[in-house]
Amino acid sequence: MTTTPSPSTAPPAVAAFLRGLDRRARLLAHVQAGDDQAARRALAAAARVFATDAGQWPLAEWPQQYWRLLLSTPAMKQPADGTATSLPGVARLAAPIRAAVLLHLVAALDDANAAAALGIEVDAYQRRIRDALPRTPLGQPDVDVWRAWRAAAQRALEALPDAAPEDAAPRRATPAARDTDADPAATHHRRRLGWLWLGVAACAVALAATFFLHPRGRELLDEWWAPHVKREALPPADAPKARFDLADPALHPDRALLATPRELQLARQLPLLAWLAADASDALPLETGTAASVADDADMAGRMQAWDRLPPRARAMQRGAWAEWQALTEAERASLRATAARFDALPAEQQHALRDRYARLPFDAHRGWHLGPQLGRDWPRILALFAQVDADEREPLLRLLRDATPEDIDALARLAQTTPPDARAALRRELLAQAPAQRTGWLQARLQR
Repeated sequence: MTTTPSPSTAPPAVAAFLRGLDRRARLLAHVQAGDDQAARRALAAAARVFATDAGQWPLAEWPQQYWRLLLSTPAMKQPADGTATSLPGVARLAAPIRAAVLLHLVAALDDANAAAALGIEVDAYQRRIRDALPRTPLGQPDVDVWRAWRAAAQRALEALPDAAPEDAAPRRATPAARDTDADPAATHHRRRLGWLWLGVAACAVALAATFFLHPRGRELLDEWWAPHVKREALPPADAPKARFDLADPALHPDRALLATPRELQLARQLPLLAWLAADASDALPLETGTAASVADDADMAGRMQAWDRLPPRARAMQRGAWAEWQALTEAERASLRATAARFDALPAEQQHALRDRYARLPFDAHRGWHLGPQLGRDWPRILALFAQVDADEREPLLRLLRDATPEDIDALARLAQTTPPDARAALRRELLAQAPAQRTGWLQARLQR
């Protein structure tokens, strides 16, 4: 790691500012440059220019101006090589995206200041953050990866050593000091007095310690200072009505999905089953009946142990599949259970052929089948309007689409083709603001514009 230099001629406020962000600056420069020597040169250049120009900016702008100067150095624009020992996942990103992520995770800037430091709009900065993350099966940024990067950045900051202190300024010699230093007898006398007073202080401390440590001394202190409190023994405690048992299946946070392993298996196959039910039903045999999904409580403890041994990412993906399954209506889930039974009745080679047909579908179609057979069939038509939505809009929009009539879906498909990309967010907000009984009329009126 490198050290941010603090110019000796910098005013105290500037020097204090540079010391305050030293660790963050060293970590950001190390990860962004990928090379210690280049990071050290970049830090030195940024600190030198900042110390010279800081007086022209308000104090509130100092953070964004410093990071702007640091990221404008050539070393901060090098391609990713992934060699940084800290935050390797971030170090592999492209330089502009890497800088955006580091300004948030390491420099701790909000979106507005980070965007200003990079010289871009806030929307463009937020797009860089989204582009940095891998996507979930639903096409949304993987927040588990973001949490892992944030925790790794915090650990890296805490592990950094403090910057090496600057050399102390030489003491200015005064006439009195020169006279005293030049007199060996005065110096010897001063040292003897210092040792004498040190001995007296040590004796006083030893006497006080002897008094306080002796039992009689503590009793006297209690008599002098402690308030007179009546002491009375409490009655014996009642036996607890229940004790916390970490192995109790009822207390496991993922008990719902572990209690019904067959349902979890269906949830993990949701996109395939939705496609089979909607577009490939003719390739399945006639109704065969569905087997009841019954939890085996005797195996619950074993399933819990196997679940807890899974990597965090594997558990997160299965939780996501379970949430998608639970978002379906009960009628859709019952239909998919019947579809699964018909699919399981097929010979292995026919099952393999159907899986191959599903695998060859376009990526956007795969995303749609995660929403179930009803929305999955219509998803390619309305994809442009609903592919990228804010997190707080996702649930109400899904409810709206599940309740939509075929005429509403047709209207939304036409709007998806005619609405410019920069107007789609406003259209979704207006759509959500309509009462359910007025949405059909509103959609038809919108088409007439």
